[in-house]
Amino acid sequence: MDSIYIVSIEEKEDFIMEYTVDYLPDKNIVEIKVRGRLSFQAAEKYSKEAVKLAHKNDCSKFLFNYSGTLSQKSITNFHTSGDDLQQFGFKNTDSIAIVFGKGIRKSNILEQENKNSNWSKIEYFEVNKLQDAFNWLSEIK
Repeated sequence: MDSIYIVSIEEKEDFIMEYTVDYLPDKNIVEIKVRGRLSFQAAEKYSKEAVKLAHKNDCSKFLFNYSGTLSQKSITNFHTSGDDLQQFGFKNTDSIAIVFGKGIRKSNILEQENKNSNWSKIEYFEVNKLQDAFNWLSEIK
């Protein structure tokens, strides 16, 4: 199993963030787990690492697990814009599952889904539906 484990700590008050990027060969999925506070720069960094790892393994399926983040509201700012996804290196043929935790309104997610209609393979899941996210990705050929 290929994996990247990164701990990113910045000198800003109350800012600690860590993430892991793992390739799951049995599922052919790159899983990104994020904990702590989010920033656009960090999201760009771990996304590009995920894309690189996926290409190395001929994979086009990604699962972002944001259930451990401190500010669930900021999830709607990352990986919910088609422009950002392309900037991070994703293609509109990639399959992306985004798992969010408590504290985010489903209506915010539905609004983002409508904005990403050109991204036909992006789905959002609540934290208690993590297995559904894996199942959804596994069903995609």
